[in-house]
Amino acid sequence: MKQRFVVIDLETTGNSPKKGDKIIQIAAVVIEEGQIVDRYMSFVNPKQRIPLFIEQLTGITNEMVDNAPTFEEIAKDLNSLLADSFFVAHNVYFDLSFLQEEMINCGFQFTGPILDTVELARVAFPTEKSYKLSDISDEFKFVHENPHRADSDAEVTALLLLRICEKFRNLPIITLQQITKLSRSFISDIEEIFEEMISQKLLTIKQQHNRKDLDTIRSLAIKKVLKDNLDKNNEWSKDQFHVEEMIDLFQNRKGELSNIIPSYYVRTEQIDMMKEINDALHTHQHFLVEAGTGSGKTIGYLVPAILFSKQEQRPVIVSTYTTNLQSQMFERDIPNLKKLFPFGFTATILKGMNHYLCLQKFEQSLKEQDDNYDFILSKAQLLMWLTETETGDFEELNLPSGGNVLWNQLHVDRSSLMENPFSNVCFYNRAKDNALKANLIITNHSILLSDILREQKYLPEHHEIIIDEAHHFHRVAGEQLGVKISYLDFHSTITRLGTFSSNGIIKKFARLTEELGEQKLLALQEMDPFLNQLQEECHQFFSGIHSYVFNRRKGVYVNRTSYKYHTERENNRAWDSFLELAKRIKFTIHDLLVLMEKSLFDLGQRKGNISIKNRIIYEDFQKMFTLLKEYKDKIEYLLFEVDDSVVTWIEIDSKGAKNAVTFYAQPLQVSDFLADKFFANKQSVILTSATLTVNKSFSYIVEALGLTDFYPKQLQLSSPFQFKNQVKMFIPSDMPLVNEVTLDEYSEAVAANIGSLALITDGKILVLFTSYEMLKKTYQLLKEDETLDEFIIMGQGTGSGSRSRLAKNFRQFEKAILLGTNSFWEGIDFPGDELNALMIVRLPFASPEEPIVEAKSKQLEENGINAFYHYSLPEAVLRFKQGFGRLIRKESDKGILFVLDNRIVTTKYGRAFLDSIPNIDIENKPMHLLTHSIEEWMK
Repeated sequence: MKQRFVVIDLETTGNSPKKGDKIIQIAAVVIEEGQIVDRYMSFVNPKQRIPLFIEQLTGITNEMVDNAPTFEEIAKDLNSLLADSFFVAHNVYFDLSFLQEEMINCGFQFTGPILDTVELARVAFPTEKSYKLSDISDEFKFVHENPHRADSDAEVTALLLLRICEKFRNLPIITLQQITKLSRSFISDIEEIFEEMISQKLLTIKQQHNRKDLDTIRSLAIKKVLKDNLDKNNEWSKDQFHVEEMIDLFQNRKGELSNIIPSYYVRTEQIDMMKEINDALHTHQHFLVEAGTGSGKTIGYLVPAILFSKQEQRPVIVSTYTTNLQSQMFERDIPNLKKLFPFGFTATILKGMNHYLCLQKFEQSLKEQDDNYDFILSKAQLLMWLTETETGDFEELNLPSGGNVLWNQLHVDRSSLMENPFSNVCFYNRAKDNALKANLIITNHSILLSDILREQKYLPEHHEIIIDEAHHFHRVAGEQLGVKISYLDFHSTITRLGTFSSNGIIKKFARLTEELGEQKLLALQEMDPFLNQLQEECHQFFSGIHSYVFNRRKGVYVNRTSYKYHTERENNRAWDSFLELAKRIKFTIHDLLVLMEKSLFDLGQRKGNISIKNRIIYEDFQKMFTLLKEYKDKIEYLLFEVDDSVVTWIEIDSKGAKNAVTFYAQPLQVSDFLADKFFANKQSVILTSATLTVNKSFSYIVEALGLTDFYPKQLQLSSPFQFKNQVKMFIPSDMPLVNEVTLDEYSEAVAANIGSLALITDGKILVLFTSYEMLKKTYQLLKEDETLDEFIIMGQGTGSGSRSRLAKNFRQFEKAILLGTNSFWEGIDFPGDELNALMIVRLPFASPEEPIVEAKSKQLEENGINAFYHYSLPEAVLRFKQGFGRLIRKESDKGILFVLDNRIVTTKYGRAFLDSIPNIDIENKPMHLLTHSIEEWMK
């Protein structure tokens, strides 16, 4: 590395030099010959007061800069420092814009090359979850003593640059050459550096072929994957190890488990679960198991599943709702069991086709010219990723937002499985092959259910299934059996098609047609007016529907607004005009399909021996034909067919684009479908979750899943935790009733209670809401509360970041308040000191205006069944149990459960919520009388 790099970091009074914000600290780290050779740091007097927020963020006070030099006094030194160097920064335009503004004012200007370590880190480390400097320094274990201080940030950025260059230097020459071509469109002026690396590699044959872990297939360098020794793994007989002995291992009498899993402790609930699941599998019974928090549920079903698969020599499917649980199994539980078991077994994760990269499509995309920055950056990331990934699974990647659009063009589909020169290293084929040989196939509820509807099965033949997070299963079944279509679907398809004269699939298809000597381009040329018409009609239709829903749902102030419709009952002039427009859209699609089919037929006669590039174009065109046909069928179903067993509704983004509309249809109940098409065709299905019972009974979930006629085996396992000593529930009796006050008044009461609890506990509070609007109002009130200045306050959907980002930030701060809704009620863990108190703002009843809830309730009432007690209450209880489960995750945890909804103690049905959780002490008094009790409990 002969070039000279000056890594710069600045701290400033704000974000915009154009608005008068100034530098308050500058630091530089100089790198030459791959070594740090010099450092520079100075505080800078900005000649203005430092805002309080900046003081808190950086720790830089007005006193620290009062006697510091002004920028004018250090400008000459900085200009000399930067001479003949690369300007390097993490988010380079921010630092460069500030420095350039000040330098120009002093008569200097930097005109050299720049490097952005955010961009380069994205390419070098495409699977990192975050590219924030603090996160990436944690990942690489860089010493970062003072985040948001220029000297510490510059040091870490310099170390990151060295790590990035080392990563690039180790790339095979073919990958480096391809990334170099793409780098011409990068922010960073790195092409020269790449070319020097390539020149170095070309000097010796040894350096050109220095990666024994990679294969070069055509023009792509791909990580070699060593095949499991499956034959050895399957050398095992039924007599070699008895089930009873295997389960007995988990008594840990000889300490074997403690050696493998240091935190392991014996749980009788886990051993009972193993025995009962083993019995259900061997006696071909369906089985419901509710396993409380801490009972070791995952190991509890994995052990009997593996043993059964080995004995019967056939796979067991394990289905989860969340990818978190799949990752936990693969990264922690299965490796531990492999160390423990005296025989080998295999496990694999199988996902949908759209999760896997199609190497053939990717290779062709590298030959295409792109002017989309996100596409170019994503391609560079994919090239790097191919040298590392063993799965080719999209979920490993962290692509820029536009990269997701590119992925939709590059993932495996049915066309990828025909005449593919990469078929021997195809990620999807590898996943399918692994599944055929595996003892455990881990998948998700959507794939498991959609496989029932497929003619060509995705999963290998199987008879035994374990369904974890089973409380979601009936809802996912409804989604799989449903239909949806949105403006975005139409828009993306029309955009990809393009026109005869603009870039897109049609233009490529026309070139292909000409290349093959086929002169019949008239059908393709005739498509343009129909495509323009379809684009216009779709925009008009969806914008009109948006206004229609918005006007009928006035007063509903949420981002996503739902409106349940019956197409035959809307019966107004506006709706009639939408139906006319929908008919025109159908006719336009029909005309397009006729032209597309003619073009496909004409070319289909001659497509025998065409190139890979041309075959992909042909198949893409055919795929668009199929998609448009599906859209036409969906419009017919959603707007012109009547089915009383289905609920139809529209969702709009109230504050987004005026055509942000999605139509939905879902069956009101899925029990008959699951009974006839799923459970009746399986020998044993084990359904488990921490939340399956209501009032200690499985009857609600049995009925919802369609298991009534199967008389499933049932087992409720309590948690081994001592909840009476670990949790106490507090209910302030002076909270107003939500339906007797305004939203603002109730939010004020919620914020006041959160503030009081925060000051007493002096720790971390998770607050669970059922209403996003209430969450947002409460968040604003808490941010304005000066008594909470020491607390970091975060709110889901308030710009504080994604769910995983919020969770990570919450864990990092000693004093934090996290407001969450929907996804925070389950599937997220804060063990030990990561959570001191859980607050549930309202009992989690679904809104009666939600389309599915309204329709199901109406159907039940029409059948003489009380919808509240038979549907709304059980669903709310299951949700409440999930929320309760966030508080205590380990036997050593202790915390407060704070419920602000007095209905839990003042109503008859409130008992159902209390009976659904472990027996704990409850105190129900005005808030000012609870404070002393809370303090005593915390001690």
